[in-house]
Amino acid sequence: MLFRRGRTMLIAVGIFWLWLLLGSADFIAGLFDSPFYALLALYGLGVVTLISLLVAMVAAVYMLANRPAADANPVRREGEPGSATQHTLHGGLSDLAPVIRMAPRRVANHGAAVANKAAALWRDMAS
Repeated sequence: MLFRRGRTMLIAVGIFWLWLLLGSADFIAGLFDSPFYALLALYGLGVVTLISLLVAMVAAVYMLANRPAADANPVRREGEPGSATQHTLHGGLSDLAPVIRMAPRRVANHGAAVANKAAALWRDMAS
């Protein structure tokens, strides 16, 4: 989940940089009727540009820290919705609701007692 959030944020920063390189000149040129608005736009774009660099670095760190496992997306055959591979990938949580299956890997790997405790916590928070 955090990997996908990091990837989405990195894509959003990339789209912002493409707009900054290709389309922001027309935006700023349209504001030159009033020097105050042009100065405000230049200052705002400068600040957002610096913030986007920080956001891109944080998104890259999120992606590196939360890489999916190599076997996280196995090829599923038809007729095997509850196969043993799917059961072991989620740490035995495949029979629970999808929200509960999003428990962090460290919680799912500590055994059934901790997983059941986390599942109960998720259920309490969801209700």
